[in-house]
Amino acid sequence: MHNRYQYLLFLLIIMAAPFRGISQEETAMVYSSENQLDINNASYEEIEKLPIPREIAERIYERIQYEGPFTSVFQLREIEGVTQEILLQLRPLIRIEPYREVSERETRLSDLYYRLDRWEGDEGTNQALIDFWIEQALEPVNVNHMRYDEFWNLQSVSPVDAAAIVNYRNQVGQITSLRDLRSAPYLSYFGYRNARDFISFSPPSRRREFHGSLLFRMTNTPFLTEESDVTSTSTNELSGIGVNLYPDVYSRLIASWGSDLKLGISYWHSLGEPTFTYDLGFVQAPRVKFYFGVENKRLGPLEMRKLYLGNYSLALGQGVVMESTDFFVPRKSGLGFRKRFIGLAGDNSRTREFKLSGLATEFAFHNAHLFLFGSFAKRDAVLNKTPVLYKGELIHPVNQFVVLDQRFEYAPLDSARFRADLSWRETVKELLYGFHAAYDLLPTTQLGVTYYESAYDRPIRPNIDEIVNPADLGQTTLTDNEIYASYGGSISDGENPFWSEAKSFRRVYGMNLQSVYQNVAFQAEYAELDKDRGLSLFGSEGNPWAFVGSAYVQYNSFYLMGLYRNYQLEYDNPYQRSFSNYRRFENTIYEDYFYLQTPYYLQLYSNNPQPQSERGFYFDTRYQINRQFTLQMEYDNWKRNADDMPHYRLRGTLEFRPVFPIRLSLRQKYQGRASDNDKTLQYYENSEFRATLDFRLSRYSALSLLYFNSNVEFRPRPRLSFPAEPGVDPATNYAGTAALPGSALGATYTHNFNEWLKIRGFLGFYRGFFWNFEDTQFFAIESERGAMRYWFSVYSRISNRMSMRLKYTRDRQYPITFSQARDSNNQLIGPGSSNYEAGKYYQGSLIQPSQEYYYMEFNFHF
Repeated sequence: MHNRYQYLLFLLIIMAAPFRGISQEETAMVYSSENQLDINNASYEEIEKLPIPREIAERIYERIQYEGPFTSVFQLREIEGVTQEILLQLRPLIRIEPYREVSERETRLSDLYYRLDRWEGDEGTNQALIDFWIEQALEPVNVNHMRYDEFWNLQSVSPVDAAAIVNYRNQVGQITSLRDLRSAPYLSYFGYRNARDFISFSPPSRRREFHGSLLFRMTNTPFLTEESDVTSTSTNELSGIGVNLYPDVYSRLIASWGSDLKLGISYWHSLGEPTFTYDLGFVQAPRVKFYFGVENKRLGPLEMRKLYLGNYSLALGQGVVMESTDFFVPRKSGLGFRKRFIGLAGDNSRTREFKLSGLATEFAFHNAHLFLFGSFAKRDAVLNKTPVLYKGELIHPVNQFVVLDQRFEYAPLDSARFRADLSWRETVKELLYGFHAAYDLLPTTQLGVTYYESAYDRPIRPNIDEIVNPADLGQTTLTDNEIYASYGGSISDGENPFWSEAKSFRRVYGMNLQSVYQNVAFQAEYAELDKDRGLSLFGSEGNPWAFVGSAYVQYNSFYLMGLYRNYQLEYDNPYQRSFSNYRRFENTIYEDYFYLQTPYYLQLYSNNPQPQSERGFYFDTRYQINRQFTLQMEYDNWKRNADDMPHYRLRGTLEFRPVFPIRLSLRQKYQGRASDNDKTLQYYENSEFRATLDFRLSRYSALSLLYFNSNVEFRPRPRLSFPAEPGVDPATNYAGTAALPGSALGATYTHNFNEWLKIRGFLGFYRGFFWNFEDTQFFAIESERGAMRYWFSVYSRISNRMSMRLKYTRDRQYPITFSQARDSNNQLIGPGSSNYEAGKYYQGSLIQPSQEYYYMEFNFHF
């Protein structure tokens, strides 16, 4: 294998040889007498490339924007700071052309295309944030009219940055320019650079226009969870459940009529699942998500900030009580890259299980805020085969709610439920309603309370016997308190005054506090699940509770965050999305599909968006030592509340920039469980090293070299191989796998032909486990024998309003040379067979697996 690495490294060096970085002096020479800058029609970023200080670039840009275009190059002398020497230096680099009248939206589309490139192809799970960023970047809001929470929702703007802008505005009365904004105390330069793309300083336009954005995305990329390997084979063998070869298709439209009327429509069809339509009589229409919103209306002294009808998303506080999404994000602190959209928004996301469908609104009266929300929707759930008698009626109760990759009508391979006609798709109805009331004690200090109640048309009876194979249940130690503590039973039975069909309920309430003082932010949220035991307030008696509290301090080149969380075992809230390292049912029997009544029940764990019941401390810090060195550290130490099993995670990243175009990043991670216990089989320790060497080339092109190495150690497990000798006590048998190594070597190259056309590609070899960001997608892959992987993408801005992205990926495993074929009728297959056309030439086992994926994306702004 070392020879393979040496050969690949040689190829990468040859690839890198023709390219070199550009120095700061060369950056200043982007413009010349042959390539002059049309300064009247230039963006701020283009003016900033001139060999002048940043302050002068800002003044030139503001002069053009607010006083009109230049008519002579000599008018530059009127700009503060432009000396005769600077004028003589600029004169051959710029030209004066008539100002081209274009709409402000077209101008921003041109200026922000590089951000739209990232956002539109984002494979993240918080679509509300992405939609908000796109909409506000193209239709910026006056900085003097924005609220604290709106600043906080902007990309990479921290609560300290948001508070700094609000407090400075309150102090001076009005912010009139970027230079004025930069003067805000405690506003970091990073927060300033990110906020300026979303704000304006001019009064809002009274002209009502219709604007929007259309996205279409299609791919055949498989799921990134363990069950994909399990189900991909078995699904092809099934019939009668709607399996097809249709790709994954996602499309969405966001539109606005003026600044107060919002509209959204989205459609998602997952890979290989059945199609869902509405029968309109004359046509079969696809089942879509839809919303209509009204914002910023005055009702006398009352301000109606938002009103949404249809599908909407809601996230409050730290996500302990309410955040409506199907997706789990580890270590979701609400800061940096782990942000959540705070508040109410239309829902265009891929969330289907925990989508909210109904009506929601936000009101404000002086310093008081009130959210009211209601929803009625069908949920996917695993039903028990054994019915219960409820008020004289036999009903199959809900065992567990489940987020499905492919929404088949029945759980594949569960013949008992199929014969009993027990579907798991849209099998239980939920009526949900609640409120969030908050009061601003100070401009950036808020105290709030949240309440919601759900009613269901089936009883809730979690029962592990209905999920796990009965023969395996008594032979494994992986049954877990987290499963047995699931909410349900007679305590959940009850009626609802608003719905006669209700047979069970769930009630959650809590309070949250957030405050910013100078450059320090505090956040906390506490909640309880009502089980008729009385208020607990952190006690061991009473209702089960959950708590998250954090503090964040920020300077220009340094920040530090500390966080503590504790979620009691019985706090089973399906809308909880607060900070945790692992998802619910981690390290339980639901994690091992071979024990379950169908492998598809693995999704109870693998797709579970709830956090694990855990308690512990988390710290995150970043320090830019100087222009060359930046250090980032992350440390987490926690215990599972189910069994007090200790865990830790330590990650450090050191970035070194010897010169501007070159960056070396060294990332080391240590993670483990029960590392001080030499008896338990739960022990594991993981060491992972990742090094990248990035070269910034001319025209924003880039070359990146990657080296990856990891190793996971755990107790030897003979059941994963075989006993050393018959009759040997398994406790003294040290045969079996004891480690899982992984390594990779590769290179990524990005070439910008111009601002309209870009290509990217990756070539690499990996063996074992490997994760990587590939253009706009994230992949976690594994190969026992090793594999060559490459992908190639093309991104084209067809026009200012239209863009397209195409991507092709191929993963080619190294061949199996030790396959035993004596008992597999290993005969030659001739042409004409479907197996032959698929690349299988013998009846025996597959010799060399190979996978191909495509990804297509189309965007249009209007």
